[in-house]
Amino acid sequence: MAATAGLVTAAPATGKPPELGLWFNHSGKGAVEIRPCGETGRDADRLCGFIVWLKNPNNKKGEPLTDGYNQDPAKRRRPICGLPVLGSLRPMSDGSWDQGWVYDPEQGKSFDAAIQLASKSRLILTGYKGIKFFSKSFVWKRAPDDLPRCDEAGVEREARATLGGPPVSRATLSTPPLPSKASEARASHAGALKAPRPMPAVRPAAVAQ
Repeated sequence: MAATAGLVTAAPATGKPPELGLWFNHSGKGAVEIRPCGETGRDADRLCGFIVWLKNPNNKKGEPLTDGYNQDPAKRRRPICGLPVLGSLRPMSDGSWDQGWVYDPEQGKSFDAAIQLASKSRLILTGYKGIKFFSKSFVWKRAPDDLPRCDEAGVEREARATLGGPPVSRATLSTPPLPSKASEARASHAGALKAPRPMPAVRPAAVAQ
C-alpha cells in the first residue's frame, strides 16, 4: 500500500511498545491514549485506545459530547471522552499490530483495524472489513505527554502524580468492556440511527491502494 511505504518495522528488543502513549487523530480534534488492554493475561499483550482529549469537548448547548450516533440506543449517552475506540490489537511478526478493531463515533460503527509506526512521531491506522484490499488509512501524530486530559481516570492519575500519591492501578479504572473481535464490536452497535451527529473522534480517510 503506497501510504505505508517506509514504515518502522523494528520493535525494541525489550521494554514497552513504542506505539504506547498519546496520539492526535488525523483531524487534530481528538487525542487517543494507546495502552495495554489489561495488566495480566492475554489482554496485557494486546493494545487498546481510549479518547482522552477533545479540542471541543462540549456541544452547542455546553453539554459534554456523547456517543449519540451509536447504533445501540442504550449506548448513546456514553461520553465521547474516555470512549474506547481501539481494541484487541495483536503484535505481528513485521512489527505492526493487527487483528483488532476501531470504532468510529461519527458512524457508530466498528471496523477491523491495524496500526504501525511510520516514525517515532507518526502512526498509520488502517481500517478494513475482512480484507485489507478495501482498506482506508490515515495518519495520527504523537501528542505531548502533558496534554490536558478530559477523562476522569487520566485527570485522577495526573493529580495523584502531582501530589505525590500512589499510582492508580488500571484495574480500578472504569472503562466499558471491550469486545475481543471486530465482528463482536460491530454486533454490539446494531440498531437504528436516530441520534444527533456528534463530533468525530476517529474516521478513516481513503488512500490510494
